[in-house]
Amino acid sequence: MEANVLPLTSLMLNAKLVESLSQVAPPVLTAYLDTTPTDPRNLRQPPRYFIWLKSQCQALEANMQKPERKAFHEQVQRVEEYLTQSPPATRGLVIFANPKIWQVIALRVDTIDELFWGLPSVSQLLWLVEEHRHCGVVLANRSVVRLFHYWMAELVEEHRETPKIDTSEWKRKDLKPPSQPGVEMLRGSHRDAFERRMEAQYARFYSAESAHVRAWAERENLNPIFLFGPPKVVEMLHSDLPKAIQSRTVMVQKDLEHLPIAEFQARVESELRQWELGYERSLVDRLLDGSGSKRAVLGVDDTLVGLQEGLARDTVVVRGIQEQVQQCTNCGWTDRAPDKTCPACGGTRLLTALRSVLPRLTKRYKVPLEIIADGNGEKLRNAGGGIGALLK
Repeated sequence: MEANVLPLTSLMLNAKLVESLSQVAPPVLTAYLDTTPTDPRNLRQPPRYFIWLKSQCQALEANMQKPERKAFHEQVQRVEEYLTQSPPATRGLVIFANPKIWQVIALRVDTIDELFWGLPSVSQLLWLVEEHRHCGVVLANRSVVRLFHYWMAELVEEHRETPKIDTSEWKRKDLKPPSQPGVEMLRGSHRDAFERRMEAQYARFYSAESAHVRAWAERENLNPIFLFGPPKVVEMLHSDLPKAIQSRTVMVQKDLEHLPIAEFQARVESELRQWELGYERSLVDRLLDGSGSKRAVLGVDDTLVGLQEGLARDTVVVRGIQEQVQQCTNCGWTDRAPDKTCPACGGTRLLTALRSVLPRLTKRYKVPLEIIADGNGEKLRNAGGGIGALLK
């Protein structure tokens, strides 16, 4: 992978990029930094994250052999120079650095301070990718339809279309004489016919845009989708969507086209928080209700077994779970048994954090991972240790 000088934003993240970062030959310096600009500790000089980085580098260096320290120092110096010359303005920063790679990813979401030397660490990146859902936002009225992609606190416009209605060729048989020069008026049934033709044109326009929304939502796997606009416009767009898309669509019957983009994003985030509360509450209720009838399992042990034996349909976990597990370095089997030898293949097992391996496990077994926020998470934590799975 070639060096990337400009920082990437979260919307540039994808599975291919994360996988390529995980394959970079060691040693790699990986730094996750909480650079929240509003944190008073980050406003002083040097900022908190810079002090933390230096102290962690010293701790890592203390356990290194002398020949390794030179390569480590070179990458630490690159990171420190970058932070000094380009102070981050986002909530988080991820840096991968070695002689052949320089990759910076700017994040607008909460990031936990972590530092690694050796193999590149993408675990927190994978967790963040799973934690934040891709949302579609449609802003529509009689003048325009705009589509926005919202993910990880970034709102990016991806499509804009205006109705193109040409009335110049329409036949107008019964025109009154103009009451003012240059002004012509329709009367009676002809005015009604003209308005009906106008409405039919708008209906075709919104139908075409609904088809665009459907293809966009399926291609980007967007859930939920918010429709903002006047009631009549929103209902027309919604009615033309297939039922599968309607089921994950929220109608917000207010025309917000006039709002500055920052205020509009704040409104989107408010609607998303409300939707997530309801969605996550439903997930937790289904887990708890199903755990007594073999439709769901609770707890680390049963969830890992269900996931790895192909029985899980959805995995649900509380944000910030702190459990430790043993994972085989050969076959990848993961559980909490204390054995240092894998019961499945006899390979060596290593102790690791569950949150470091869970995103890869769910991807390996093609099972969606739902990460629950603290409000609904407390209920799951008390009943099942903060993790569970819905079964097939």
